Amino acid sequence: MMYKTGLCFLFIILLAAGVSAIPPLPYEFYGNVSINETPAEVGTIIIAKVNGTEVGNITTTAPGAYGGAGTFDRRLVVNGAEDQIGEYITFWIGEKQAAQKVKLYAGESQKLDLTFTPGKEGSIDASVTPSQSGTIANVPTGEETPVATETQTKAPLFIAPIAAGLALIILARRD
Repeated sequence: MMYKTGLCFLFIILLAAGVSAIPPLPYEFYGNVSINETPAEVGTIIIAKVNGTEVGNITTTAPGAYGGAGTFDRRLVVNGAEDQIGEYITFWIGEKQAAQKVKLYAGESQKLDLTFTPGKEGSIDASVTPSQSGTIANVPTGEETPVATETQTKAPLFIAPIAAGLALIILARRD
């Protein structure tokens, strides 16, 4: 009886481990900000979006600047989802879009000067090469075809709960 109980607990742990997901680390930004070649005023809200969905924001506390380079300085923190990695982040002040856009990568921090100039919206790709490229799996760069497909990357999360559930059913029927 103790053997079956222990085995059931093991399968429950496997089930929980299979469905839990760790969100990617945030991408952080800081730098200068100008609107029509004029430094942005204190209190200006800068919003980061991926595919039209807000993923972070910051309010300026100094004229023409947002965030800071120091370890404990506030930054524009972008909390994208795993399926958004490699998508472009666009930056907005109200209805105005910055000329700069950046590909979302996990765990990066970047100095990015933002310029809000009519007619230049999203025209500058300011993406950087990830510093942790060895730890980021299959991030598309646009220059190559990604090796893994969505089905291949999701398979382990999908198989573990099914295997644990089948094992529990088999154990329950043995009684």
